[in-house]
Amino acid sequence: MKDSFKEQVASELRSLRAKFGYKQKDVANQAGIDVMTLARYENNSVSMQLDMIEKIITVYGLNLNIFFSVISANKHN
Repeated sequence: MKDSFKEQVASELRSLRAKFGYKQKDVANQAGIDVMTLARYENNSVSMQLDMIEKIITVYGLNLNIFFSVISANKHN
């Protein structure tokens, strides 16, 4: 069974953090969000808001277009 889009977003957020070698606390601080919010996004346990995703991915130097393009490309691989 294919992962839902939200699961793919959560997975990519976790993957990015691991790739950069950051702890959740590091990303949350840089994004200006609560660490529990980040944890919930990475675990797909809350409804995701686009503006919050944007804050998180900005830490990695990404914008929404690039982030969702990566998810789309991964979905087709």
